[in-house]
Amino acid sequence: MRHIRAKVVCLFRHQHRILLTEGNDLIKDEKYVIPVGGGIEFGEKSTDAVRRETFEEIGAEIDNLRLLGICENMFTSSSAAGHEIVFVYEAEFKDKSFYQRENIPGIEADGEGVIVRWFDEDDILNGSLPFYPDGIIDML
Repeated sequence: MRHIRAKVVCLFRHQHRILLTEGNDLIKDEKYVIPVGGGIEFGEKSTDAVRRETFEEIGAEIDNLRLLGICENMFTSSSAAGHEIVFVYEAEFKDKSFYQRENIPGIEADGEGVIVRWFDEDDILNGSLPFYPDGIIDML
């Protein structure tokens, strides 16, 4: 039996840029970007999950957390169907040096390294880069 996944993502914006993780779907041969984030654990509040996920993924503590919205995402990735409810947050870094870094080393829950970097906001808003989960662009 398949389950709906509860997930959090966090957007960081600075000087008309958005911090995003680069992804690659080898089945679709598609490069895309997603915000920092991950799954909510049983018994965990979404606010706690977004703080934990941000720290686990890029080693950053956050401030001024605010909920932008919630979206439902149904998708296929690497030929597997997925269904998730996504709490979309925006926050600021406690350590302001994160805003000066072009690339931030990231790590996924499976231990795989990822590239997290700043993207021009216009490239995201005009759709020139595939941006997931669906529905977040409307919250920007």
